Order: sequence, then structure tokens, then C-alpha cells
Amino acid sequence: MSERLAKGVTRFKRGHYRRNRERYAELVREGQSPHALFITCADSRVLPHAVTGTEAGELFVLRNVGNMVPPWAPTSECAAVGSAIEYAVGVLGVSDIVVCGHSHCGACAALYAEDQDGMDLTAKWLRQGSRVRELVIEKTGLDEEGLQAALRSRERRAQLLRATERAMVVQHLSNLMTYPLVAEKVEDAALNLHGWYYALESGEIERYDPERLAFLPLQRPSIGLPAPDAS
Repeated sequence: MSERLAKGVTRFKRGHYRRNRERYAELVREGQSPHALFITCADSRVLPHAVTGTEAGELFVLRNVGNMVPPWAPTSECAAVGSAIEYAVGVLGVSDIVVCGHSHCGACAALYAEDQDGMDLTAKWLRQGSRVRELVIEKTGLDEEGLQAALRSRERRAQLLRATERAMVVQHLSNLMTYPLVAEKVEDAALNLHGWYYALESGEIERYDPERLAFLPLQRPSIGLPAPDAS
């Protein structure tokens, strides 16, 4: 085991856990009752509890490469993401779901890169983002030659990737609405969906406003989203 990790465990037990032992005991006695499902990227720079100022038991966290939500499909080969969504909504009864993307996302950058040998599973997973890539390219009006030129320009590449990262959030908010449990709870006003974008370089978070079709600074709790178009 890494010595650094082992020392971290010791600090946790002697510090944070000791200060909050009653809270952990309560969570064991009464079980968890998180108020939100937080779907975000596996990127090590994204710390959900630190960003939201929450403690143990408040967030049900789902992380994967690119903060992706595959459309609901009962015959899906990989039901890990879907099962977590269904459990959070159907069993834990969360009142909010946040899809939080972030700047400098490697998954979004990989959508514009050639496949890497030996990473077949990663390539298959990332294909879920192909529609987002197509939409961003279409919106910019770039042909293949123009796209490659943009990717060679540091400034234009950055603009393209930031747009892709935000579009990824919007697409996967839409995908959430393909889940029957989610759609039902949203329709009953028992569940709110939120799209966030976390800028690593500034610590700022933007929220998606479906009426303006834009990301705006998150200066207060974001309003619940109406059901987005799942097409």
C-alpha cells in the first residue's frame, strides 16, 4: 500500500473521524438519506464535497469518465450508471440531481483525438460523447479541414473544448430524462435536475439555464430544471 495513502487514513481516523464520530454513528444507526445525487467526472481535481460544502451522508456521488449518463436501456451491457440513478431516485428519494462537468476535461479532449491502442473499453465509453462532438462542430460551422486547423490553434482549441465540456452537461441532462423513474419524479415536481459547469482555474461554478440556453454564474441555489428535450 502507498505510504502516503496509509498516512492519510491515519490522519482521517485521528482527525476528521474523531471530530465527527457522532455523525458517523448516526449514519450507521439510521442509514443514509442524501438530498442530492451528484454526477460528475472521475477527474481527481474535482472534489464534490469540497465544492458543495457538504458532509458525509448529504451527497450520493456517481463518478465516471466524462460525467456521462447513458440513455436508459433495460438491455444495457453496462448498467452501473443506470442502477446508481435508479437507487438514488427510487430508494433514497433524492430531491435533486446535479450533472457537473468541468473545464480541462480529458474525456472531452479525447473526443477530438485519435483512438489509443490498448484502450478499447475507454474508446467504447467515449463514443457516448460523439453526438456532443457533432453538435459542437455543427454549431461552429467547421468542416474537417477547419476543425483540424482549430485544434492546432491554442486559443481556438480551448474555445472548442470549453464549448464541448458545457455541451456534454446539457446532453446528459437530457439523457437523464429517458429514465422512467426520473421522468416521473420530475413530472410530479418531486425531483429537480441541475446542470453545473466547474471551472478548475477559478473555482467558479456556472448553472445551465434552459430558458436562455446558456450557462450563468451560480450565485444562489439553482432553480429546478423543467424536463429537457430527450431527443
